[in-house]
Amino acid sequence: MRLSLLQKHENAHEDSVWTAAWAPDGGTLVTGSVDESVKLWNEAGDTLEQKHQLVGLSLGVVGVDVDASGRYGASSSLDSYVTVWDMTDYSTLHQFTNIPPSETWGLAFAPPGAAGSDKLLLAVAGGTANAVRLLDVGAKAEAATLGMPEAADKQRREKFVLSVAYSPDGRRIAAGGMDGTVALFDAATGKLLHTLDGHFKPVRDLTFTPDSKQVITACDDNHAHLYDAEHAELIEAFSGHESWVLSVSAHPSGTAFATGSSDSKVKLWDLSTRTCAQTCSEHTDQVWSVRFRPDGGRLASASDDRTVCLFDFAP
Repeated sequence: MRLSLLQKHENAHEDSVWTAAWAPDGGTLVTGSVDESVKLWNEAGDTLEQKHQLVGLSLGVVGVDVDASGRYGASSSLDSYVTVWDMTDYSTLHQFTNIPPSETWGLAFAPPGAAGSDKLLLAVAGGTANAVRLLDVGAKAEAATLGMPEAADKQRREKFVLSVAYSPDGRRIAAGGMDGTVALFDAATGKLLHTLDGHFKPVRDLTFTPDSKQVITACDDNHAHLYDAEHAELIEAFSGHESWVLSVSAHPSGTAFATGSSDSKVKLWDLSTRTCAQTCSEHTDQVWSVRFRPDGGRLASASDDRTVCLFDFAP
């Protein structure tokens, strides 16, 4: 398996690019930046071309996602506003403005029919609230709050939720905290199912494998971990980055995953051999986001160097 650089889009934003997400059709990439904007890019052949820019997202954008229908996009910004917009005409559907300061970070739309519901739900990592907020976009209201588990060592642990992900089958929600806590919740009931042990530093990002059976984490301890989501067991710790691991994305085939790090590297990992297959050095600063296109044919990476890179993936 191999990544090949197709495009290095320099000055994609006017400041650091912190987050990225593909629309489900794979034709549109969404990026968010400290420059207080979200940009939408069309993939034209082997390059990305900007098609729209959403501005006025105060203090910078830390999370973006697109729902499974491709109709709605969402962003979270440092002013704790969560903005949901129409991907067709870019109009704002709703802006959640009543969340207290420092209580939004990463976010993720629920898969269709998650927890047996037809509602459009958005999970938001709750920052200092030490919880995951479930927002009902249609009702324009908070649907539930999932509290992170209490740590045994309360003096050492810092309560701040950074990352959140739904399992593809919609049954579980995973959340990662500043203190290294990784929690798995039942999406239907909100009940805490497991905590995944092994990290003691911030878990910046996490994702489920396509079969929903495993969780991969990205942590400031320079490692990515692979966990069994059913039995809450650590399967493998992946080392190789020289600094914080900031982002992780699982390939849709379930055979690989990619990581981005503050060492400015993007790494491709082979899940069958549990080894690093490739290290890419196109970026010159921290890589805050890596995301495989839904069909697995491309990988996008976003960095503090203001660039967005587009890679081809060959199995």
